[in-house]
Amino acid sequence: MQFLYTDKIKYPRKGHVQDVLLIMDVYKLALNFKLSRLEQLCLQYIEASVDLQNVLIVCENANKLQLDQLKEHCLNFVVKESHFNQVIMMKEFEHLSSSLIVEIVRRKQQPPVRTHSDQPLDIGTSLIQDMKAYLEGAGTEFCDIILLLDGHPRPAHKAILAARSSYFEAMFRSFMPEDGQVNISIGEMVPSKQAFESMLRYIYYGEVNMPPEDSLYLFAAPYYYGFSNNRLQAYCKQNLEMNVTVENVLQILEAADKTQALDMKRHCLHIIVHQFTKVSKLPNLRSLSQLLLLDIIDSLATHISDKQCAELSADI
Repeated sequence: MQFLYTDKIKYPRKGHVQDVLLIMDVYKLALNFKLSRLEQLCLQYIEASVDLQNVLIVCENANKLQLDQLKEHCLNFVVKESHFNQVIMMKEFEHLSSSLIVEIVRRKQQPPVRTHSDQPLDIGTSLIQDMKAYLEGAGTEFCDIILLLDGHPRPAHKAILAARSSYFEAMFRSFMPEDGQVNISIGEMVPSKQAFESMLRYIYYGEVNMPPEDSLYLFAAPYYYGFSNNRLQAYCKQNLEMNVTVENVLQILEAADKTQALDMKRHCLHIIVHQFTKVSKLPNLRSLSQLLLLDIIDSLATHISDKQCAELSADI
């Protein structure tokens, strides 16, 4: 379950017999449920853990569980010149099943010819790849909620939305819409379809790469939807700072002010002050709130005052 939810597995101590046997049981489950990536993780751990002290126990357990690839690794380990004499003198060797003893002896007398396979190793898909495929259509039949963006439906999965967003978690616990449809907005703003898809990619598998215009729409999303971390906001902030222009600086200033992103707001005011001749001609300037206009005037006054002080200092 840890692997299914996190794409990771917590490895126990290497070489300890009981821990190796535990991972062998996990390996058997991975084979049964066709979890190729987990198979490879378990196999790598077990093969790295096999040593002279545990090889016979691992080999016998692999034989019992019908883990042929792992059994093959153990047999090859046993019949090595540097290992064989030590292994057959161990007490555990006497308690092996007769069929396994015969197999070891025959393997020593006539080692199998090693064949090279050109087939690439199937390491399975990662959690990110699986969630991406799920969002892009593979999980459509399991969708149980409809997200409405400006009237257009987008099927989604409640469990994923609730796990990643405290807003959706609270809604699904206490205020679940009877028709199973949720209107999407960020405060009073309805994001573009492209920005909405960028937000879903972040929710499903943590993707944050997006064009600057999407960052403008999603800048306030982490606050509004209560995401479990601030990666999206941090990326949006960086993306906007690197791509803010005279043409979009006022929209970004408004978004920064609404979300109380003070660093971003200061960055916008800095650009406005230094490009005020151009910014003053933008029609959006007249639609700004009175408080934002006062912020711009205050920044302009500070800039002019600093400039005059610098000129006076130069004259002195």
